[in-house]
Amino acid sequence: MRRFQFKLQGVLTVREYTLEQAKARLAEKSGACAILELRLEENAGLTLDAARTRFRKGGSTSDFQAGERYARRLEQERERLMKALAMAEAERERARAAYVEASKAKELIQKLKERSEAEYYKTARLEEFKALDDMAAMARARASVN
Repeated sequence: MRRFQFKLQGVLTVREYTLEQAKARLAEKSGACAILELRLEENAGLTLDAARTRFRKGGSTSDFQAGERYARRLEQERERLMKALAMAEAERERARAAYVEASKAKELIQKLKERSEAEYYKTARLEEFKALDDMAAMARARASVN
């Protein structure tokens, strides 16, 4: 029995490659989102520390003003990070959609391959049974002639 050869194997290979590329882009975008989330957490911690030190005992007005300016800078940084995170999450969602689409496209060809392979081997088994049946019939015919 000959081995099964899928006629669309080249298409399947391209779809697998596209899926791997989409997976890599999704991982890259997810990593960018994770980094921005960590920076936001760090900013929140720094803001909390700045609020604690701003109202400490023995601080002068210049210390208080410096603390206020630092708190404003942290707030601006937080807003910038939140905007960047929103954009990164939108990009991640687009990358996820591209990954899902590539996955569906690959899965479609994969299912077609599985069905074709099953049909090929089913047909090959039937042909093999027919050939064996014919040989058995010929052997019986020869045995009855002798």
